[in-house]
Amino acid sequence: MKTSSLLRIALLTLAGAAGLAATDLRADSRVNVSLGVGFRLPHGYAEVTVGKDHYYHHRGRFYRHDPRHGLVVVRAPRGAHVRGLPPRAIRVYVGSTVYYRYDDIYYQPARDGYVVVDAPVKVVKPATVVDEDYQSIWLNNTEYLFKDGQFFRKTPDGLIWTEAPLGALTKSLPADATSIWYEGTEYFETDNVYFRKTADGFKVVTAPWKR
Repeated sequence: MKTSSLLRIALLTLAGAAGLAATDLRADSRVNVSLGVGFRLPHGYAEVTVGKDHYYHHRGRFYRHDPRHGLVVVRAPRGAHVRGLPPRAIRVYVGSTVYYRYDDIYYQPARDGYVVVDAPVKVVKPATVVDEDYQSIWLNNTEYLFKDGQFFRKTPDGLIWTEAPLGALTKSLPADATSIWYEGTEYFETDNVYFRKTADGFKVVTAPWKR
């Protein structure tokens, strides 16, 4: 075979490989990589977009990603659409208009869920949630705040979500915590966090079948 023919074959082979690589890149660009963001999220969270701003929502709280701290608790953005209400949301009527309130956040029914709205004028807006609404829990000289099955820490930039610390003891659990029996021992699960009842309270433990 002539050298020129070999050269043409080599060039065609390289062109085909380049085309395949380009196809692979285009396919990769369509892959949903929203979970590969490099930080942990509460189990069962939902992504919420309001305009150009991106939030995460879980159990009535809204979070933004902070490069230093991870998930920072932020004020509920007006117009945010959520699929479901927090477990302890209450119904409020103003005239014939119905609202749902959780802490100082108001929602109204919307298509496929609920939308965050301004507090109705005729309702006295409750005070912003204060630390007394959270259980203060100390573990290894670190303070955690616990509410609705979630753990938080204080920082100069505000309240941030953190994974449940093993060994932490809480005085109570959310009303929707599920009782689970494993090898004769009762555990409680909420949002993929497991607790075992002790004489001092409910202790955060690993899933019993993972021990």
